[in-house]
Amino acid sequence: MAELLELDRILRGCADDPFDDGLLLESELEPVAGAGAPVKPAVYEGGRYQRDRRWASPDDAVPQDIIVIDSVPSQANRHEEQLRRARQSCGLPELVPDLAEIGQLPAHLPRQLSSFQFPHRNADAYLRDAELDGLPFPKTEMGAAILAATTTR
Repeated sequence: MAELLELDRILRGCADDPFDDGLLLESELEPVAGAGAPVKPAVYEGGRYQRDRRWASPDDAVPQDIIVIDSVPSQANRHEEQLRRARQSCGLPELVPDLAEIGQLPAHLPRQLSSFQFPHRNADAYLRDAELDGLPFPKTEMGAAILAATTTR
């Protein structure tokens, strides 16, 4: 049953004590170039597409094979950019490793990289191999806290 979803209801649903179990939003999408334009999923090594299995409907008993058009990592990259833009107004902390002293970096890589621009896995080499005040970053108080962080702490 379709109904108008108003901002107040969404905000109530996001509160610490929501009444709703969840929201299901359904919409018809079309390519940015317009109806009928081709959609091109990411192509990986060897010309392979990212495949997955998903249920087209809650009523389906068996998932269907699909090709992923917009991956979770791709979505995370866009979310991280929006968080980077709002970091000051939201009071979000930002780490900016200085890579300038590394002489072997390819010319196209930035010499400073915001934590909002890292790949979305914070334990990637950017932090794992970094140093802070001469100590390996994972062995610093800040590094240990960041690398041990979970969704609940």
